Amino acid sequence: MKKILSILVIGLIFLLAACGDDEKEDNASKEANTNPQEVKMEKDEIVADDKVVIEINDTEVKGDRYNAVYLQTKMRVAQFGQDTGDKENIKEVTMNELIAQELIKQEATKSGIEVSDEDVQKEFEELKSQNEDNFNEYLEKFKLTEESLKDQIRFSQTLSNYMDQEIKVEEVTDEDIKETYEQLKKDMDDIMTFEEAEPIIKNQLTSQRKADALQQKVEDLMKQSEIEKHI
Repeated sequence: MKKILSILVIGLIFLLAACGDDEKEDNASKEANTNPQEVKMEKDEIVADDKVVIEINDTEVKGDRYNAVYLQTKMRVAQFGQDTGDKENIKEVTMNELIAQELIKQEATKSGIEVSDEDVQKEFEELKSQNEDNFNEYLEKFKLTEESLKDQIRFSQTLSNYMDQEIKVEEVTDEDIKETYEQLKKDMDDIMTFEEAEPIIKNQLTSQRKADALQQKVEDLMKQSEIEKHI
């Protein structure tokens, strides 16, 4: 479950990056409003904003960032029907997510991948305009400030660029698509035609292969890195 949850958190970051798309924005809005009163951080889950929670190759990650990612993780756990009372699991997933984010950022820097302030600001303004009436509530709900939200946007753009440039996977073949479609037909009584399903299946298989490759890359980087946890 820990691996799945980690990918889900990365998925949230992608969701922020794609907030300009109307359909995805609607889905994000629906998810963000799922039982908002039920998903909160208790006192024993909150870390002081200035406390160093983890060091990754001499880079310090502090409590303010931990708290935001922890809450987002807990929300995703709730939305997918998992146990939000398992605080140790949520903490571990959060720590692994912070490690993954930082290692990807460090690798992106080594690869010369940069995200401009202008691109970050543009996406920030788009997100803000879509939530103009309750933007401050949005920030408070996710334990974000404008700057930390921009940091997440910057990372989402960095991750997207990194995956496009550095994560290479085998191309999905026609045979892969046909095999997946036939498997789906066995499980679904009412399925769209192959012609309709083909581009959807291709995108899904490609995304899954990239997610698996990214997961493996992060695991390899973790083995090579100096990581010290403080909580």
